[in-house]
Amino acid sequence: MIGWIIFGSILLILIIILSLSVTVTAIYDADPEVRIKILCFTVLKIPADPKTLEKKKLRQKKKEERERKKLEKQQKKAARKKPEKVKTGTDSAAEAGSEPAEKTADDAAEKPAENTTEQSNAAETVKKRREKVKAPKNKLNISLDMIMDYVRSASPPIKRLFKKIRIRDVYIDWVVGSDEAGKTAVKYGGLCTAFYSLQEWLTTYFDCKIKEINIEADFQAEKDDIFIYAVWKLRIGAALGCVLWLGIRVLKTFLKYNKKPQAHKVKMKPAAGRGR
Repeated sequence: MIGWIIFGSILLILIIILSLSVTVTAIYDADPEVRIKILCFTVLKIPADPKTLEKKKLRQKKKEERERKKLEKQQKKAARKKPEKVKTGTDSAAEAGSEPAEKTADDAAEKPAENTTEQSNAAETVKKRREKVKAPKNKLNISLDMIMDYVRSASPPIKRLFKKIRIRDVYIDWVVGSDEAGKTAVKYGGLCTAFYSLQEWLTTYFDCKIKEINIEADFQAEKDDIFIYAVWKLRIGAALGCVLWLGIRVLKTFLKYNKKPQAHKVKMKPAAGRGR
């Protein structure tokens, strides 16, 4: 019974997490701002608040202070340790003289054998390197059909992901201005066509609800006055589902083009009269 309760609680937590939405709020004006939220918790804010920046600076200072103290302690410990005795030339000569003459003779006899083995190993490594250089590199077999198959396999999940993105409360207020009246008129016409074509594209591929698009031309203004506000929402479960679907489809296409040729086994028939 306790096991079923634990399983049910874990399942309920997973369902709640997957049903949550990630909300991205973007504001463009004199002070642009982007906020990423889950429920009421702000995950990321660009630019960051001055208070959070001050906290980060304080944490960095504390970390540097800790590291400095640690270094000082290590230096004090090293200074307390006694210096090791340094061997003089007479000591080394005496040690060398104390070795038996037989050992030096054996070492001299073993040295030529070691040299020959080292030379043979070096020759083998040189041969292997040359063979690797001479060996033809495997070329990537990429064809147009392969690229089109990958595109076809990836397009349905990506389209579904776009449809799951909900764009809400889109408000655009753009007052066009420049130093010349002709430039203002040309810019105003280009912006109108661009924004209304963008509106059609957004409503086709996304779940988009635009509140207001207001574009005006001010022939007395010397520069543009822009204010853009938009909110994007995406459910975590929908995003994970689309990513898994995309991974499965791409993996199937990959396996299709990377199948290893299976060696056909030839069955040998027993010769007549062997079993007799």
